[in-house]
Amino acid sequence: MRANTKLAAIVLGVALAVAAPTSAAQSQAEVNDTLRNTPAIYNGLFTAALIKHVVDTCPAVSPPGRLTRVNYFLSLYNRARALGFSRAQIEAFVEDEAERERLRGIVLSHLRRAGVDPESEAEVCAFARTQISERTALGRQLRER
Repeated sequence: MRANTKLAAIVLGVALAVAAPTSAAQSQAEVNDTLRNTPAIYNGLFTAALIKHVVDTCPAVSPPGRLTRVNYFLSLYNRARALGFSRAQIEAFVEDEAERERLRGIVLSHLRRAGVDPESEAEVCAFARTQISERTALGRQLRER
C-alpha cells in the first residue's frame, strides 16, 4: 500500500507540474513573442487592426456592431488565456507601443501589396467596397453606411 501511496503522490506532483501555467516565469518579451507567433491570435489582431484602419480612413464604411467586436476580442483573449498567460500579460502585449507599431506596419504593407494607398480615402473606400461585394472575410465584417 505504501508504494501505491508514493506512486500516487508522484503522479499527482507530475500532473500538477504539467498543468501549471509556465507563463509566470516568462518575461514580457517572451510572452509578446509567443503571442505574436501564435497565428490564431496574431491574425485575429491583424484583422481587427485592418478593420480599424479601413473604418478610420473611409467614413462610408462602418465596423461590426459592438457585440460582435466584444465577442471577437473575447475569443482572442480566451485563446491567449488558454496558453497560460495572465490578464496582465495579455494586456501588456496589447498595449505595447512597439507591438502596435509592428501591427500597423503589417496593415499598411498589406494594403500596399493589394495596390491600395493606405492614406488615400478614395482608394481605401474602393478596397472596402470590393471586399464587401466579394464577401471576403474582411468584407463580411464591414458595412456600408
